[in-house]
Order: sequence, then structure tokens, then C-alpha cells
Amino acid sequence: MRLRLGSLSSSEVSSYPGRNENWAGVTDTGHSVFVKRLKGSPGESRKRYRRIVAFERLANGGARPFPRPEFLGGDEGHRLLVFRMLDDIRSGSELAAEKEFTESMSARAGRTLAALHRLPFREEDFPEPDPHPFPPVDDLRSLPLETYVHATGAFVQAWGLLQRDAALLEELERLRAAEDRAARVPVHGDLRLDQFLLADTAFHVNDWEEFRLGDPARDVGAYVGEWLHRAVLRIPAQETDDAFSAVLTHEEVVARGSEELARVLPLISAFHRGYREGGGPEDDGLVVRATSYAGWHLIDRLIASTRESGRLSAIVRAAAGIGRTALLDPRSFVRTVGLGEAS
Repeated sequence: MRLRLGSLSSSEVSSYPGRNENWAGVTDTGHSVFVKRLKGSPGESRKRYRRIVAFERLANGGARPFPRPEFLGGDEGHRLLVFRMLDDIRSGSELAAEKEFTESMSARAGRTLAALHRLPFREEDFPEPDPHPFPPVDDLRSLPLETYVHATGAFVQAWGLLQRDAALLEELERLRAAEDRAARVPVHGDLRLDQFLLADTAFHVNDWEEFRLGDPARDVGAYVGEWLHRAVLRIPAQETDDAFSAVLTHEEVVARGSEELARVLPLISAFHRGYREGGGPEDDGLVVRATSYAGWHLIDRLIASTRESGRLSAIVRAAAGIGRTALLDPRSFVRTVGLGEAS
């Protein structure tokens, strides 16, 4: 496909960290663009490309424009996608790190997610079954050899902890079964704060490689889990692996944990309020499943932290422990994580 946008000069482009190759800059014809090339195996990268295109097709058919970077075109064969570059953007993770993510922003994020979950669709828009790969219950029963061979020591250690946890595995299987029974809607599938981009006064949502039909509780829980994870990571006095055990006493850990949780709960509650105001689907069990997914998010962050690390961080293990507690008894923790009351 020829987009006639001109060329990018290699000396005047920027790139950002991530799992894909990307380039951002102004072409010689004056177009400000962000170009992404999907990495991965041919089959897997093709699926991710087609999910992005499927989202764009669905979003264009909505009653009102869905806020996201404008898609200008792509080339499936080369896994290339071109978007119009947003000016003066700040990601949600940047705002959160600087404590500038406000309750009104969180409510706006909730309304934005509700708009996604309300997008009208037809079954033919999703012609092939595409279940979400996480939580990977089968792998937690038996890790594939190729994954094991290429794993870090920290990954093997973390996976061993999870595989030996029979109660956790049972709850994850129950969560996947509950997802199968839930009414399916369009979901982001990999929602994190860094995928909310603030430009002017509007939130744009980015990165649609895991877009599919799914349980709306997955996205709600991921947002909640993001804030819980940040709250736990802020407990240590120093950013070192042993800060959790060596710097703080038990009483200090409890006090700081309570303080950090009190800081993020209003943001989660504002998000949930915005989600309901935006007409997000909310069946009787959604907040319970969302609490489970928030718990899984904390465990998933543990797994993600091990991919290039030789050992497990104590504070990340602590966060995963909190996630496990929420997963084992989600109904009792709905209010604790800021989602109101379980019905």
C-alpha cells in the first residue's frame, strides 16, 4: 500500500523502547508519523497485525470517534503500521510516576474504556476464535520445553512457585471458566497506564495488538491492577532489591502499604464511577471477576519482571502475594480494591 506520506530521514527519527521496532518523525513532505513494525514469528505477528486492523475497522463504525492515534495505513506482508503522531503527549504511566494523574483523569479513563466495551459489532467481525492466552493455565501445569530452555533463572524460580500452588491454579482455572460464560464485548486485552496517552485534554488509547472479544472484567481488572502494583512498588524506602526486607520494619511496611493504598483507591473508585457513567457493561459478577483479574495482573507483573533478570525482587514477590490473596477470595476484596460492593 502506498500512502504517499514521503520519507523519514534516518538522522531525524526517534525510537521508543518496546517489543516492536518503531520510528517517529516528520517526513520530507511534512507529515508527522509514528511507524511500527511488528516483531515475532510470522504466524503470531500476523495475528497481532490483523487484530489492530480489526479494531480500526470496528472503531470507525462506532457512533462517535473512539480516541486513539489516527491510523494512516499498513502493510500486512511487512507487518508495518503507520499512525499520525500525536503532539505533546504524556503517557498515563508518566503522569502516575509524577503523581499528576488526577481523579478526573481516572474517571475519563473509565468512560473511555466503557466506550470501547460498548462498540457495536457483528460476529462476522471476529471470524475466528481467538481466546486470550493469559492466564496461561496449561503452561502453569506444564511449561513448554522451548520456554524453559530460553528462560532466566528468575523466570524458572517464579514459575516453580506458581506451579506448586494448587489453590492458585484452581482459582485461575475457575476464572478462565467464568470468562467463557461472560457476555463478550470488544476488549483491549493488554491494558496498562502507559497505553493511555494524554494530548491536550483527551485520552487516546494505544497498542491494540491483543484486541479481541472477551470479558470486560479483564480490562477493568488490568486498570485496577496497574494502580495496586504501583502502590506496592512504592512501599520500599529505597529502590533496591533488598529494601523491602532490610530497610523497613514490619510495622513500617504495613503503615506505608496502607498509605499507598489510600492514595490510589480514590483513583480506582473514580475510574469505576466513570466506567459506570459511560455505560460500561456491568453484570452481577463483573466486579468480582475484575478483582480476580487485578490479582492476576500483579502476578503477571512478577512474571514480566523475570524475563531479563537473574533473581526475583522481594518487593515484586510481595506484590504477587497480594495478587494471590485477591485471586483466592475476590468477593471479599472488591471493596478493598476500590470497586464498591460485590453483588
